[in-house]
Amino acid sequence: MLIYRLFLIFSLIMLSNSCKNSEHLNGSFQLSVTTDTTRASIGDLISYKITTQNLGNKYFKIENPQFTEPLELRSSNLLYDKKEKVTGAEFIFSVWDTGMVSIPPITINLFNSDSLFDFSMETDSISIEVISLVNSTDNQVMKPIKGPIPIKSIFPIRMIILIILSLVILFGLYFIYGKRIANVYDGEKVETNIDPADIIALKKLGSLSKESYDKTEKIKEFYINISHILREYIENSVYIKSLEMTTEEIARHRVSFPFNKKEIDNLLDILNRADLSKYAKSNPKKNICDYDLKAGKNFIINTTSSWKLLKK
Repeated sequence: MLIYRLFLIFSLIMLSNSCKNSEHLNGSFQLSVTTDTTRASIGDLISYKITTQNLGNKYFKIENPQFTEPLELRSSNLLYDKKEKVTGAEFIFSVWDTGMVSIPPITINLFNSDSLFDFSMETDSISIEVISLVNSTDNQVMKPIKGPIPIKSIFPIRMIILIILSLVILFGLYFIYGKRIANVYDGEKVETNIDPADIIALKKLGSLSKESYDKTEKIKEFYINISHILREYIENSVYIKSLEMTTEEIARHRVSFPFNKKEIDNLLDILNRADLSKYAKSNPKKNICDYDLKAGKNFIINTTSSWKLLKK
């Protein structure tokens, strides 16, 4: 009887411990797995989460998950509660095949606070339907391929042709009329300078007839003209600005003129009488006027060879 009672007490104690262990392992601890979708397109990013609840003083480790093709792991990170305790993990992956694709179970190992292994669990397998980006090619209507669209030119061909023709016409007008205008101006320039300095001076002296000094009041004007003609001749022939020089200055710089002494003396005689007529109111006789007119012509004729040789 005593042995029976002792066996009964031992049996009750073992049963009580067994119930306590079962409640400890399965009563409060919870493990769950979720995905953000059950249907995705090929290549989409899929979130796969492992979460735990009521860990107490325990902590867990996840064995390295092996996502094989068609699964491609993109990233992974741990999940924390408000006390910054690790309560789960999240995996982001893509699927590169169509149809039903299964995410394999993942092993979870739990440890006590003293790092002693307690027990392990496996997550459930989850299936996801992966569809193609093109649902069905059978029901799609294939549109005919359009031909190349012509691109309008910024400048139409007609405008380009008109511009070219306008340029050709303008060039032709310039070539024809521009040359003529240039020739006209060149002709005018040649005509104004067609006669050398001696010919021009002789023509001007020839226009001084006896009528220009037949009266006393015309003698002054005659000497003004003859003085100007001779000075202009010197300036145009030997390029000495004798029109701006006085008779005294010409005499002082006589060595600058490429004329011999006799011709310079004859020139100075005429210029001195012209000064007397202009400024001293001297009125030479008509025979003196005749002499100076002839002497002026001889001066031009006799000095022409000297400056023409220099120009050659």
